Amino acid sequence: MNSIEGFEIEWIIKEYSDMVYRIAMCYGRTKEDAEDIFQEVFLRLVRYMERLESIEHVRNWLIRVSVNCGKTHRMKARKNQVLPLDEMLVAKEQTEQSDLEWKVYVAVKSLPEKYRIIIHLYYYEEMSVREISECLNRKEGTVKSQLARGRLLLKKKLGKELGDGTEL
Repeated sequence: MNSIEGFEIEWIIKEYSDMVYRIAMCYGRTKEDAEDIFQEVFLRLVRYMERLESIEHVRNWLIRVSVNCGKTHRMKARKNQVLPLDEMLVAKEQTEQSDLEWKVYVAVKSLPEKYRIIIHLYYYEEMSVREISECLNRKEGTVKSQLARGRLLLKKKLGKELGDGTEL
């Protein structure tokens, strides 16, 4: 039986699948890319589950593996010159989101990778600067400055999109 301190793999997948999928969407250009990344992350979980120390360790491990799989997928896509689908095709699937939420999502996805993942982990996964620092093996000061720069870039992008003076 695959478990960590009594937690079955099915429970872990159910508990963390949304988080892993959202991180995968940060790296994938399409829904299919995100699904490929998602699948790879959980295949690795099954493979390496016995090495994980505790259920608290699982969350950070999943984030790190999601980021690494996302980077690997992106490098392969560049090497194979895969062309992304138009954002509007993906937007049609986002009927649950408001127009403003969608614009913010698109703006976050358009950020450079080093800012995008920090913004995602901080706002969407509600991780602290310290947790992000530990998870990504970066200094807290680096995470803080990347968060600040990412916010500034978002403000510029959304200011153009939403009109100056619009607050989120």
